[in-house]
Amino acid sequence: MKIKRFLKAGFAGLMLALTSCSSPSFDGTYEGVLPAADCPGIYVLLAVNGDKYELLEKYLLHPETFVTYGKVESTDGGKGLHLDNSMELKVEGGSLQCQRVALRRISSETVLPELYTSVALKDYQTGEDAVVRFYEREKKKYADLSLGDKDYKLKLETLNDSVSEYRGSDFSLKLAMSDPLEPLSEKIVFEGPCGTSSFARLTPVYSVYNLTEPKGEESVPSFYDVVYYTGDTESYVKLITSDTEQCYTLSQVEGSAKAAVYTDGKVEWHVGNHRNATLIVDGKIYKYKEE
Repeated sequence: MKIKRFLKAGFAGLMLALTSCSSPSFDGTYEGVLPAADCPGIYVLLAVNGDKYELLEKYLLHPETFVTYGKVESTDGGKGLHLDNSMELKVEGGSLQCQRVALRRISSETVLPELYTSVALKDYQTGEDAVVRFYEREKKKYADLSLGDKDYKLKLETLNDSVSEYRGSDFSLKLAMSDPLEPLSEKIVFEGPCGTSSFARLTPVYSVYNLTEPKGEESVPSFYDVVYYTGDTESYVKLITSDTEQCYTLSQVEGSAKAAVYTDGKVEWHVGNHRNATLIVDGKIYKYKEE
């Protein structure tokens, strides 16, 4: 009996030691703004789920966002994380850092919201809704299109300054630029088993707002890179700038044909139909105008 109790106690102690030495979990969603050479910064939204990750990147003052899915590896004895897109993260004081920039943990969610990773479309001819997700996995680019009750998986085959073409077995999705100066003015055409569909892009919508009043104010950003997301039941706005502490994700609480109000309970963003917007922080009012 004494031997059994000794073995049981020894096994329990071994399990406790192994548990205490295991790598800490960094599951959750993080955001930050990384330095960039050709723009004010790169906004990143990173969701970690064990050995997998989902990453959204937005180059400030440039339209579009980029989504990557991949694998995470622990490095340096648990003191770092390596993403298979070559991004390196360091563990500092229980948080994550990239390029010496701290990524703040904003939620325990381990996947990015679908609203952030998809593009809503509408067929010009039929009015039918569709959803497409553009993403990268293992350094290859894909598009997943949902149209009606059908799902299509396509791989990028052609990419140049005027067109991006994704292809499947007997279908294709083509994004042709109609104006080189307007990256989101592309013609989106799907050729499938049932014919050809041309789409208009609905959401997300990208804008840039510059501070107009009070002029020269240094307590708030001089610009905001703004992304509007509209879903079936919820709508959001992301206000992104080079300072992570002044980046906000706000929910829409009021909306009409002329105006909309977004808030998180502390910060408010009022936008009108004359390309004007008002930011309210700590009761102070700041005026912005869309470029």
